[in-house]
Amino acid sequence: MQPFPEKINSYLIFALASVVQFYAGLDFYRSAFGGLKNRIADMNLLVVLGTSAAYFYSTLVLFFPDIFPEKLRQFYFDGAAAIITFVLLGRYLELRARNKASDFMKKLIQLKPQKATVIVDGREVQVSADSLVRGDLVVVRAGEKIPVDGVVVEGEGEVNQQVITGEPIPVLKREGDTVIGGTVLENGYLIIRATKTGRDTLVSQIIALVSQAQEKKPPIGRLADRIVAVFVPAIMVISIVVFDIWYLLDRPDVAFVSAISVLIIACPCALGIATPIAVVSSVGRGAKEGILIKEPSIVEKINGINLMVFDKTGTVTEGKPEVIKKLVYDEKGLEFLYPALKKSNHPVSSAVLKTIPESNKKLERFEIFPGRGFKAVVEGREVVAGSFQFLQENGIKIGSEGQTTAFAVSVDRKVVAVFYLEDRVKPEVKGVFSYLKKKGIKTAILSGDKKEYVERLCRDLGADMCFGQKLPEEKYRLVQSLQKEGYRVAFVGDGVNDAPAMAVSDVGIAVMQATDVAKETGDIILLKKNLKLLIKAITLSEKTLKIIKQNLFWAYFYNVIGIPVAGGILYPITGMVLNPVFAGIAMSVSSVTVVLNALRLQFTRLEDGDDKGDFIG
Repeated sequence: MQPFPEKINSYLIFALASVVQFYAGLDFYRSAFGGLKNRIADMNLLVVLGTSAAYFYSTLVLFFPDIFPEKLRQFYFDGAAAIITFVLLGRYLELRARNKASDFMKKLIQLKPQKATVIVDGREVQVSADSLVRGDLVVVRAGEKIPVDGVVVEGEGEVNQQVITGEPIPVLKREGDTVIGGTVLENGYLIIRATKTGRDTLVSQIIALVSQAQEKKPPIGRLADRIVAVFVPAIMVISIVVFDIWYLLDRPDVAFVSAISVLIIACPCALGIATPIAVVSSVGRGAKEGILIKEPSIVEKINGINLMVFDKTGTVTEGKPEVIKKLVYDEKGLEFLYPALKKSNHPVSSAVLKTIPESNKKLERFEIFPGRGFKAVVEGREVVAGSFQFLQENGIKIGSEGQTTAFAVSVDRKVVAVFYLEDRVKPEVKGVFSYLKKKGIKTAILSGDKKEYVERLCRDLGADMCFGQKLPEEKYRLVQSLQKEGYRVAFVGDGVNDAPAMAVSDVGIAVMQATDVAKETGDIILLKKNLKLLIKAITLSEKTLKIIKQNLFWAYFYNVIGIPVAGGILYPITGMVLNPVFAGIAMSVSSVTVVLNALRLQFTRLEDGDDKGDFIG
């Protein structure tokens, strides 16, 4: 087969290069012109200027060769096409990196079942999961995904919540327990009353928050944008200067190639993605650990925290009372207590109920006295139970209860047992406080509970500051006053009463069991009960900022070395000029290097106080 004549071959290259220039590269032109309208010069402008110069110069040489001296009749179609190809490749790799950083979100999306079984007029009907509304009764069988957040109204079974909480052991769910959409019923049978559906479910909120976080930039990212805004015009000036110098030295061929190479090699792709790719990777890494970061700026802010304030109940403590000691004076009297406790839904009653034997005695009458106790009649016997003061008010003699919460029981006006209860401190808390102290971060406990109890808790945990008996507004003002003293405050809480303080703090952190208001207010949501996630969040922040700084350094270092080479500084020594194609390759390699460095966050072991948690490998 005979080769095409050289002229026809040039026209074919021109046609193919035109497709690449104006079809594959159309987005570059749109972005560049859009930026110019807003007086913004970005990397797209450099790509457009560099490739357009090469393309249109080659077009003129092809169609009007006589206007150029013979030594300047060079084609750069391949260079322009290759540059666009390599920049697009860099963007593709960046997109893949973003997708990799968002793997956790994709898995969450897959968690949402397409179908659900609901009870309608006493019959089971299969409907689209998206059509469920609050109040629907949803039937879930073994092996099925739970389609809504809700409350169990009938049945029991073990639910695997690992994808949400990270805990591999299934949790037994019974009547009255809450369940999370997207988790799996491993065995049993549940009828759930939907409390949250569609976008309101925890899984949907997590998806939305991760997605929003990826679209925003932290302060260090906005700094990089400002640098790019100055960097691009500066490179354009350098390119013109390079052209002028070589042209004055009577080397117009070198002038043209070097000017284009400067524009291409300086294309700030690496600089532009140095921060966002690290932040996206950090947000994804945090989500996989159970640390949901709402705002990327928080990644930077955590690293500057020097005081961490903790709510007590439900945050530092388990949030529910447990019997730590009991004095039983009449074992048989407890038989009359059991049916009355079962009727009560108070947390103290539930805690005491777990410590006494079951009874078949019949409950005849039951009356609650909020905040004090209850009275009941069980098979004709009068049962009075509650605080010491409540029993004394009812003419029953009993001593002082001391500082610990006490629950006393009398049957027919005779004390049969006293139960001492306490809201236990979470087992990991002391280690977390110790770690924070080693990091130079002060700790404080802020609670609405009795001052004496809060102070005792502070002493046990070694907290630096202690604030008891504070109302929500007082918590808010206290955080403000601490900030005025120079502290950068993180507030960790779980309740509606914590929301104001959480909102005004530098970083608000809501724990896993927090109320919806607290979760909405918090900047970070811990999706597991273990407070060691705070340590991981601090470690993640440190490593993310370290990688951002590394990325920015290498992006600048690359330009410091690359621009002089592209400008022809080695030509007098080697007699060679950097081809624009190789400038494009070098620019893409720098972008890929930045991406790969950011993705190291996906393979880091985050410190939790038990190990050093350094990078793997």
